[in-house]
Amino acid sequence: MNQPGDSGQVRLDRQDVWAGLLRKATNAVPFVAGMAECVVVERSENGLVRDVVFQSGERVRERVAFEHERRVSFYREDDRVRWVIHNDLGENDAGELTLTFWAELDLDDDAEAERIAASMRVGYPAAMEKTLALAREAVAARSA
Repeated sequence: MNQPGDSGQVRLDRQDVWAGLLRKATNAVPFVAGMAECVVVERSENGLVRDVVFQSGERVRERVAFEHERRVSFYREDDRVRWVIHNDLGENDAGELTLTFWAELDLDDDAEAERIAASMRVGYPAAMEKTLALAREAVAARSA
């Protein structure tokens, strides 16, 4: 996440990345290129429920669960697709902060399912990069 030796890069700590993940959970449109709309319909202490509209017009309801400064998980369950996407904050063996993305998908075996999977393989890593970039912008703005 923080490139060793890159003195020009804004360094992020766990709280900075956590704040970015919470922003993405609340309104993912600036973070996810294929998302057109994201509206929180319910909040709780440990998560939220949101309605998402993709640029394709597809509408999805997601339950988002927070494990404080450790993980944000996005759950979708409907008649077409079931998935859970985890964004995990951790540390590598050298003690450097890491952000790991992983997903579990339960898709039908058809062309639409393959389109969804292909979109996720490209879109979600890009969303993680955007999350870090926006977190760095927020830190830089606070420091200015």
